[in-house]
Amino acid sequence: MKSAILNKLQNKDATIGIIGLGYVGLPLVLLFCEQAFKVIGFDVDESRVEALSKADSFIEHIPDAEIAKALDAGFVPTTDYSQISDVDVIIICVPTPLSKHREPDLSYVTNTVDSLLPYMKKGQVISLESTTYPGTT
Repeated sequence: MKSAILNKLQNKDATIGIIGLGYVGLPLVLLFCEQAFKVIGFDVDESRVEALSKADSFIEHIPDAEIAKALDAGFVPTTDYSQISDVDVIIICVPTPLSKHREPDLSYVTNTVDSLLPYMKKGQVISLESTTYPGTT
């Protein structure tokens, strides 16, 4: 028996939430939009969200036209984490810069999870795409 989330993914009825709309997150947004998924993109940078809302790309190799196409397909960029309750899959793509001890600084990840927790619901799938070491999750 398939789980409800697997059915939603196979039928492309799942809503994908991507946290962090930078060099990893934004290409993932475009990929999921191309595959006909509804995508909500979350970022703490209001200027980045505003630019994306106007189909302005801030990543050199991603043309504005690709952003416009994603918006036409239903992509919603936002800073409003309460919309996490509207997604089925959460993909975290936040920075993990190296600390002075050459270990990933997980503060972006932990701060993101803390921001999501009030809005999460049972049955959501979460994937951490940020670079880190084994055992982090």
